Amino acid sequence: MAYQRVEVLTGTERRRNYTLAEKVRMVEEAFRPGVVVTEAARRLGVHESLLYRWRGLMKASGTAVAEPSSFVAVTITPEPTVTEPLVGEPPGALPPPARPAISPAVLEVILPSGARLRLEGPVDPALAAAVVGALA
Repeated sequence: MAYQRVEVLTGTERRRNYTLAEKVRMVEEAFRPGVVVTEAARRLGVHESLLYRWRGLMKASGTAVAEPSSFVAVTITPEPTVTEPLVGEPPGALPPPARPAISPAVLEVILPSGARLRLEGPVDPALAAAVVGALA
């Protein structure tokens, strides 16, 4: 086994201290798709258990760790339209042109955790984003 790097620790402190930015960089590098964590840990000069611990702590604290993005299936279903006759038409006249009934907008989101969010009518976009972020 050939070592590519030698690190000399001096003084009484034997532990290496990593900044949060260094930890985030190492965790992102080790957990990219297709990367073997053991090999990444060896290349980075840390034990693989540290990478798993740091990743868990980052997820618990909400620190940004790059997760592989995925697409979510979206289904748009049209609401059934209800037709109403125009007011004031005589009963024996030709069939009146139908006008669609106006219904409030409905947004329903089912998150991977199983939580369901349903928003009806006009909703402030900032409020909707905050609610979705809290449920995610």
